[in-house]
Amino acid sequence: MIAKMKEHYMTICIWGIVVFFTGLYVSLLFNHNIWTDEAFTLQLLRGNFKDIIMGTAADVHPPLYYLYAKIFAMVFGDALIIQKIAAVIPMVATLIFLATVVRRHFGDIATFLTLLFLTCIPCSMEFALQVRMYSLALFCVTVCGVYAYLAFQNGKTSEFVVLALSGAAAAYTHYFAFVSVIVIAGLLFLAIVIWRRERLVKWVLCVVGMVVLYLPWMPFFIKQVTSVEQGYWIPEITAEVIWSYFTWTFDLELVPGMVFVFLIILKGASTYNTIQISKNKEETEIFALTCMLVPTLTVILGVVMSWLKTPIYRDQYVFPALGFLALFFGLSIRNAKKQILAVVTVFLLFVGAVQYKECFRQEYRSTYVPQTEAFFEENLQPNDYVVYNWETFGFIYECYFPKEQLEYVERFDFSKDFGNVWFLHTEWQPEVDEAVLAANGLQMDVIGHFGIEHNEFDIYRIYRE
Repeated sequence: MIAKMKEHYMTICIWGIVVFFTGLYVSLLFNHNIWTDEAFTLQLLRGNFKDIIMGTAADVHPPLYYLYAKIFAMVFGDALIIQKIAAVIPMVATLIFLATVVRRHFGDIATFLTLLFLTCIPCSMEFALQVRMYSLALFCVTVCGVYAYLAFQNGKTSEFVVLALSGAAAAYTHYFAFVSVIVIAGLLFLAIVIWRRERLVKWVLCVVGMVVLYLPWMPFFIKQVTSVEQGYWIPEITAEVIWSYFTWTFDLELVPGMVFVFLIILKGASTYNTIQISKNKEETEIFALTCMLVPTLTVILGVVMSWLKTPIYRDQYVFPALGFLALFFGLSIRNAKKQILAVVTVFLLFVGAVQYKECFRQEYRSTYVPQTEAFFEENLQPNDYVVYNWETFGFIYECYFPKEQLEYVERFDFSKDFGNVWFLHTEWQPEVDEAVLAANGLQMDVIGHFGIEHNEFDIYRIYRE
């Protein structure tokens, strides 16, 4: 047994990461916390396929993830945990893809380091869990880029087909995944022109195929870009905002300063990679450099577009390309000394452990959702109403309360019959008119401090004596 474990220890390590982090993701699913963007997802999923298409067309994202989540809900049910599982599956699929396809072509050490980097960087666990499109976009972009390399190496038609399908899927999932696909296609074009011109026709057909696949969504894409140019909420590009892209990706709340360690490590990896290219000129080393260029150019293009016109880029939009930052890291230092690899492994595991602690707190202990749900499970009766005063938060409340019992305060008729009104009073939002209460013989008592998502409020009981 020990001999077999020694013989296959890298297989154990690689699949150990896949299984272990899958278990960590699953352990974070058993809660009812819903962030603002997730509430938008759940609201869309209440409609049919046409409603989802038109709803996303009116928003700023393409529809593929929502269609995937809708099909998942139709098969397995519409419980919140079902949607959380649906969000985690593409992340796990990315890890499996790395442990199989990437391992087959780039070896054990590179794969191990890639998996460890991707799972342990501070931003990855939170976005692996969100009921949003980011994990699916990560999977599609990662597959697209790896198959671009395989198509360059081997020139197989099947590899170009996978490249086209995964690229189109990425573009239908997130617009900055679309940008990453454009970067990948551009880098592949340059590589083909320089080294493999016999692949040029297949590259052209591949790109034409992606364009044809995307044509049905193009009118909506143009409309969304036009609406974004008319005004958007993303902050303008400043030096502070650009620095926040790095802190979002690499820093920890519980251990501040990790961003500097990551930047030093990545700088070391890029320097080592450059030296290896100058010495050996191996295609794998050059591919590692192009992997680094995918997230780098995605961010640069986002910043330039935001600077020239309306701000459209924010920190989390690099997430679909982070599989390639991880692959760059794994490929670049795969031949480093064992002592260096051991130190890097320990560091990443430490960051991963702290990241899990932060995510556990965020998912289970950072809000008053458990207390709020427990209160209403005990007290909300069929003839009661939940009345709120933060109007823009109404679509999130709809995820927690029966829609027929939920109303905005300025539209609620206090003269009608009801058992109790449970008033969710968010500070600085409209108050209940005391004259209206008096005219209808109503009393109002404070119950306590509660909250949903990061919106904290006091609950008041309004009732007739």
